[in-house]
Amino acid sequence: MKRLTTLMVLLVAIASTASAMSFSQARSQALFLTDKMAYELNLSEDQYDAAYEINLDYLLSISTQGDLFGVYWNRRNSELQYVLSSYQWAIFIAAEYFYKPVYWNSGRFSFRIYNRYANKHKFYRAAPRVYSIYKGGNRVYNHSPYKGRSYAPEKNRNVNPQMPKAGVQPPSSPTKSKGQAVREGRNNAQNMGSRTNSTPNNNAGANVNRNNNTAPSGNQGAKSNGKFGGKRNR
Repeated sequence: MKRLTTLMVLLVAIASTASAMSFSQARSQALFLTDKMAYELNLSEDQYDAAYEINLDYLLSISTQGDLFGVYWNRRNSELQYVLSSYQWAIFIAAEYFYKPVYWNSGRFSFRIYNRYANKHKFYRAAPRVYSIYKGGNRVYNHSPYKGRSYAPEKNRNVNPQMPKAGVQPPSSPTKSKGQAVREGRNNAQNMGSRTNSTPNNNAGANVNRNNNTAPSGNQGAKSNGKFGGKRNR
């Protein structure tokens, strides 16, 4: 009986080890996941680096199905809260493919991000600066290396309000012709001029053409040369 118990424990240990991700696999999956987070959440370079490290540490930590949403998952989310702004965090937790990126399927790990982005070779950003040098290890439970740092979202680049469907490139925003823009400008001027001689109205200005506030382009980062979306010396 004792020998049987020992054998069962050994088999469980072997199965757990076999299901653990290799460093190469964890690194590849962390890069793909973080690249899509950078694209959708508009991460700055510092946020991009930190998110990659956090994602890699999480993937290196899980070995069995029970690890997916346990201590390591909670640790990942706590660290990301230090890195993301409140606006970015709200988007993050609303997207299950970011919030719960790994699930158990037929005895192995599967990744939800591929349900959203089917092209496994499409990247929107260059690899993070720490990609070639970070090997994991920021999993210190009594201290967070990300707490207390200042992380600002990338400036001059808007979060895409209409995310692409899986495997589909984001459509570009329609551009106005020069003549159309001139006509709209004249109409706005005439509308404003006519109101100055009319009875005051609480809704004055409500009909001013709002097309001047153009929507951010959804084609952000779509033009990619090579594996990654840009060049960076590593």
